[in-house]
Amino acid sequence: MRTLALIVFACGTGGGVHAAQGQVTATFEGGISAVRYDGFLTSAAAALTPAVQWQHPRGRGFLSARGTYLQFESGNRSLDGSANGSWFSPLARHWRGELGVSVGASDYANIASFSHGAVEARIHLMDDVRGGWLGATVGRASFGAGARPVTVLAMGLWVFHGEVTLFASADRSLVGDTAYSDLRSTARWRRARMLLEGTVGARVWSRGGGRGVYGEGTATWTLGRRTALLVSAGRYPTDAVSGSIAGRYVTAALRLGAVSPRIRATRALSINVHAGSSDDASSDRARLEIQSRSDDEVSLTVYAPGAAAVEISGDFTDWRPVQLSRQAVESDVWVGTFRIASGMHRINVRRDGGRWMAPAGTTRSNDDYDGDVGVFVLP
Repeated sequence: MRTLALIVFACGTGGGVHAAQGQVTATFEGGISAVRYDGFLTSAAAALTPAVQWQHPRGRGFLSARGTYLQFESGNRSLDGSANGSWFSPLARHWRGELGVSVGASDYANIASFSHGAVEARIHLMDDVRGGWLGATVGRASFGAGARPVTVLAMGLWVFHGEVTLFASADRSLVGDTAYSDLRSTARWRRARMLLEGTVGARVWSRGGGRGVYGEGTATWTLGRRTALLVSAGRYPTDAVSGSIAGRYVTAALRLGAVSPRIRATRALSINVHAGSSDDASSDRARLEIQSRSDDEVSLTVYAPGAAAVEISGDFTDWRPVQLSRQAVESDVWVGTFRIASGMHRINVRRDGGRWMAPAGTTRSNDDYDGDVGVFVLP
């Protein structure tokens, strides 16, 4: 079931040091949604949805857990809980391996109950603006009956193009005697405060898993560093692997988030004042200053003497290279304004199309491709 919150409560703390050991993001949502499962009437439901995620500071892995409690207008109730995690490992210059685990259980308002456990392995090939992956999943799942074996073979492609990110994937799922294939295409467009995401898919070559075309869309309007307004609608198919029942939905949401970086280091990152690391004096390294502005707007200033062009790339740009603007003609100062949430972030800087480097003014950390990445934390 797809549910977005209308009323949200979130708690957490923020930190201002910039050698982070990991980042925890927690939310607690409460809201309403209108849903129609296939074969049933449309129903409204109130929902409570707590979620928590831990992210490795160098992007090596994550752990997340999520639960949903639904109270339908008919008086029926549903519970759903899931947890998953992945660990990434460099294999070669542009190759990365991934190993993931997921578990979950749900009870759909006396309609059906479900549980699953699975292990997934993927291999990724990527560069700055495009990539692809191949993966396989094995596990066990039960859907109102005894456990059945699960096998999924999947592949996907992605590409950055300006402010648009495009994804395409194909997979074949085998759950006991049920078998089906899904072809999906997803687009994500981000500009200033707005994020638009949409997916169109088709279920084909199905035996017991249904057929047809489906699609979902979400619009997110950022209100502040920890708040956003969302509107979402669509149709999704039955997923015998994760346990969702096919249905349609329309939702609206107000979302709050909280970030609590776990820290191990000693030196604070100064906001509005230059914060230099011990090797800032290196003349061939660009130097970064960070200035917090209104809401979640953050001004990044890079000092790069002699550079003809300066780009940055970070988790807040989905690792898409972004060209900075020169502050003045013949100036060594390059600037850009971005919406960056509180918490730990990673960034790299490139001068004149050269090698990506961690900018002075951040904590340097080795990345997965024999290079450096800069780490900083916004309180």
